[in-house]
Formats: sequence, C-alpha cells, structure tokens
Amino acid sequence: MPNYNSIEGNVLFPTIDGYDMHKAGDMALYLAHCDFYPFKSVIDNNKMAIDLATKAYRDMAQEAREKDDFRTESWAMTSETLQTCRVDILTQYSLLLTMVSLLEEAVNTLCRIHKDLGQLTTELKDVKGAGLERAAKYLKDVVGISGFKADQSWEYITTIRDCRNMVVHNGGRIKDDLKPNAINLILDIEKKTLSYTLNMLM
Repeated sequence: MPNYNSIEGNVLFPTIDGYDMHKAGDMALYLAHCDFYPFKSVIDNNKMAIDLATKAYRDMAQEAREKDDFRTESWAMTSETLQTCRVDILTQYSLLLTMVSLLEEAVNTLCRIHKDLGQLTTELKDVKGAGLERAAKYLKDVVGISGFKADQSWEYITTIRDCRNMVVHNGGRIKDDLKPNAINLILDIEKKTLSYTLNMLM
C-alpha cells in the first residue's frame, strides 16, 4: 500500500514511490489518489461544519426558550430548519457534482495514459458516447481491457452518475426507476463513495 504524507495530519496525499510509474493503471491511480484523498477530507470537514451549525442553532433556540425570548427562539428554529432541509442538501449536491467530475476525469486520464504509452492512434474523443460509458468502451474496444464494467462496483458508480444527472437536470428529484438505488446511495454516500471510486480504478 502507498504511504501518505500530510502537513496537518488529516489531509492525505500519496507518495509517488508507492506506485509503478511504468504502468498506466498505477499512473492513473496515483493522479486519482491526489484528487480523491484530499476530497475525502473536504467531505469530512463539511460534515463537521454542518453538525456544528445545526447544534449552534439548536442551542440558541434552547437558551432563548429558557429566557422566554420567543422571537430569538423562533429565528433559531427557522434557521435550523433551513440549514437541515436546504443548505445541507445543496452542499451535498455540490460535493456529488465535484466527485463525479473527479471520477470521470480519473477514468479519462486512464484512457489517455493507455493511448500515450501504447502509442495508440485512436483517441478517446474518437469513440462515440460520453462520460464513463465512453471511457469504458474505449478501454474495452481500443485498449483491450475487458471486464471493466463487470466489476461489482460499476453499478454503484453508475448510480452515483445517475444521481448527479438528476441533480443537474431534474433539480435533485429522483426518477422512480432510480429511487431504490439512489436513496440508499444518498444516505450512504459519505461513507462509501471514496472506497468504491478508488477500487474502481485499481
């Protein structure tokens, strides 16, 4: 396993000596780790900030209630509700969009590295399609890597992508045929997203 360095101790960056820079997969994985490990810290810090803000409003409301300060109590409770129901979910949407963007770029980078190292004439843009599906098709048809989509993580990854599309194109409303997977994903996204994403690239 690679070693990691961090000035503050909570943001991890991979050290290059843990990767074989002669292999396309290791090169792409190293670059992906450089993006995703700090991003995990962003997710963790975001959760801490959300919890602190929610607690602050709750404590403020409680203190105002004890002083019979209805106006302040009402303001704090309204603010907590807005924080929980709108601000938090919009922040999660932002993290989701960023995560999918990093994921697509990581897989596209893998394709580009294979193209350069293998001196292939076909570029990723020459393959029909877009996003993860196009990259998977490139790896299978051009590079000759089979089984990329057969990995058990692929369904989870594409569900993340589908949720991202619902945020961008449908205001975050989940289509009925995606609800079972999507709801579980949203509830689970902070715990599992990073590990599934990195496993996909290994």
